[in-house]
Amino acid sequence: MNELFHRFLRHPLQVGACCPSSRGLCRELVCDIGLETAGVVVELGPGTGAVTGEIMARMAPRGRLLAVELDRTMAGRLRERFPGAVICCDSAANLPSLLQQQNLSGADAVVSGLPWALFPEELQRAILDGVLESLVPGGWFVTFAYIQGVALPAGKRFRRLLRSRFSEVSTSRVVWRNLPPAFVYRCRV
Repeated sequence: MNELFHRFLRHPLQVGACCPSSRGLCRELVCDIGLETAGVVVELGPGTGAVTGEIMARMAPRGRLLAVELDRTMAGRLRERFPGAVICCDSAANLPSLLQQQNLSGADAVVSGLPWALFPEELQRAILDGVLESLVPGGWFVTFAYIQGVALPAGKRFRRLLRSRFSEVSTSRVVWRNLPPAFVYRCRV
């Protein structure tokens, strides 16, 4: 049994997926958001690092990646796998203070793998507030949603929150070769 599936079974309200994001979903998340020229990129909820690898492959040579993972074991494995990234074991809601601790003034892009449809409204709002506070003007926030989660009350609420807080919100095509199928929200301040 893979590690992510095991953690999903043990902590279904913290780990939102039973397997890592597919390569197609990872590529959809990181395309067209300026990673090639970004000075600072943040990843929220990197999990096993499937998206982290795509981010690192596209980032500018002098760019910095700050990844925020709540699970200590996964954070430790990410540190081993991606020594060039700063991995913080903390809540995504603390993003502004984590950037400050690293002497980073703001993020050009925030890429999220968090299970938004599982979160209560207060947590959705707290994390989005931190994202908005952390993004530089014109910065990107990207995240994905599983197609079955969009119909859930928390999924609908999350979509409304995005539209109320960002000046630009678009969605990608559905990535059918992901388990489960998903699409990407691309948001800009």
